[in-house]
Amino acid sequence: MIHTPYRFESSFSPEEFQRFGQFAVRWSHIEHTIANCLRVMLNFDPKQASVMIYPLSLDTRMARIGERIKLIPLQPEQMVLFEELKPLIRAMQYLRNTVFHGTLVDLFSSDEPFWHLRSKDRTVTKSQLFGCEELVNYTCHITEAFRLSLGGKGDDREQPYTLPDRPLIPDFLPDECRAFPKAAKAKT
Repeated sequence: MIHTPYRFESSFSPEEFQRFGQFAVRWSHIEHTIANCLRVMLNFDPKQASVMIYPLSLDTRMARIGERIKLIPLQPEQMVLFEELKPLIRAMQYLRNTVFHGTLVDLFSSDEPFWHLRSKDRTVTKSQLFGCEELVNYTCHITEAFRLSLGGKGDDREQPYTLPDRPLIPDFLPDECRAFPKAAKAKT
């Protein structure tokens, strides 16, 4: 086996690498589920969606859902879920983009490794990332609840979907990741 030349790998345990993988799969599934939300809202079949929806960025998918809601409003409980989802998606994008597109900086053994996304000049430390696991999982639940609320899946979880309580939003995340609606908290 050819060994990697990168010294930073010794800063992470096999369990930590496993958690990175879990985050990657969860973030990917969140994006896929948002695409399916738009697909169901537009009454597209999967084949049509593979041409018209799945190639879109997450930002565009969320914007299109918002535009569709302006034309054909959602039920109040669906709208609460969508409003809860918007800042969560921003938080997931912040974390995912910083970690997967940033450079891992691990210069000194006495300092905690961190990712630096130079294009946005932002950083996320290893402990900050791992401290967001509850937030990632909560986002998974809100995304799934929103998709199931739109129907058409034939899933026995469609209603009611029991949501966990919203976790604390870490202070290092920008304000747009904490811009939750004041009126109602998602409770389905």
